[in-house]
Amino acid sequence: MSTYRVRALIPALFAGLAAVATTSMAADPAFAPAAAPGVASGELCLERPAAFDSAGAVQRLGPRRRQRLGLFPGLEGFVEARLWCGDDGACVLELTCGPAGETTRLRQRLSPAGLDALRAAVEGDLAARRANGGRYDHSGRGEMIFDSIVMSLAVYGPSAPVVLNVHGSRPGLAAYMLTSSAGFYVPYRLTRHRDVTRAHRQLTQYGATRGLVWGSLAKHLIMGGDGARAYFRFANAASVAGAWGGFWAVGRRGYSHGQAELVGVMGDFGLASGGSLANVVGWYSDGEAQRAGDALVLASAGAGMWLGDRLGRRRHYTRGDAYVLRAGGVAGAVATLPLVDASGADSDRVQSAAFVTGGLAGVVLTDRLVAERDFTFGDGLIVSGGELAGALLCMGLTYLADTDDQFDSLAYTTAAAVGSTGGFALTVRMVSPR
Repeated sequence: MSTYRVRALIPALFAGLAAVATTSMAADPAFAPAAAPGVASGELCLERPAAFDSAGAVQRLGPRRRQRLGLFPGLEGFVEARLWCGDDGACVLELTCGPAGETTRLRQRLSPAGLDALRAAVEGDLAARRANGGRYDHSGRGEMIFDSIVMSLAVYGPSAPVVLNVHGSRPGLAAYMLTSSAGFYVPYRLTRHRDVTRAHRQLTQYGATRGLVWGSLAKHLIMGGDGARAYFRFANAASVAGAWGGFWAVGRRGYSHGQAELVGVMGDFGLASGGSLANVVGWYSDGEAQRAGDALVLASAGAGMWLGDRLGRRRHYTRGDAYVLRAGGVAGAVATLPLVDASGADSDRVQSAAFVTGGLAGVVLTDRLVAERDFTFGDGLIVSGGELAGALLCMGLTYLADTDDQFDSLAYTTAAAVGSTGGFALTVRMVSPR
């Protein structure tokens, strides 16, 4: 049979299959549409999209507005909410979620009182924005632009001649100045008509700084260890991508300032844990397996940020909670130093394994601690500083007591562990409400 005849038969074949399916569905009672409660069989219930405000301006509720209003607590993977109203006046709230990568929709019939309460909340949010001159939320915009300027002056500008392969003092200086000026102009222009909250600034800064590390690891993973120019290119590209990825994630996920900080803290723990685990299995001591170590570190950093996202969805975290969580993880890692020293193990693998174990234990225990409190940003700084001061105090006293200059490593590691743990516990107790 010719190709032309085959193509001619395809529409007829699909038409025949559709006719057979339609006849089968009509003949089979199982395919008959079930009547909704209170609706006669065969009668359709018509619903139309409705607005959440009287002016008809808000047709959907996104993650940011949901975060501001505190709606639907405990709902994971929230994407959007829409309102549908029927001809009989009944209204249904439809929530679209995407937990675990699966899109689901929840529908709930609203009572008149529930509908009024929801619309009152949205009207209040609109009124607050109008009171602010109808402007966007730019509470974090100035700090974010300042961070971009610092990164441009300190990182992107100095590396621009290398990245662009520019030779000569005059072209190199011009590349530095033009790149540095773009650090102000680009984010300023792109954020004029966008919300830029402190959460946006937090995760944008995190992506920009950690992106330098991610890019260096990615370059070594893909191309090996040669080529300084390639390192700069990968690092700068990953830094810019990380900054905009962090900005996008806040808008997409609706993070609060505390949730954004938590994602960064857990990402750092993932980065450190991945490096330690790669050292434990010996990948960084073997030249042939170093790329596998790079892959493990990058995957662990991503897993840490994912875990931070999940923890932030499970419970409310403040920015201070995230700082205390970081301090607890560090205290747990430092607490393993005297144990490793006392065992006499000089292997880097043993030390790395102890760091990972102690750090994870510290994070788990501290997470239970912060669940009962809401630490402020100042509280988090006090706890972090108290932990550092405690370690330095105990090590300083040990040094003064070591009049024979024996420098016993076990004494110093024990002092560091006791001081950091004691400083952490004492400052947590000081800042906790009585």
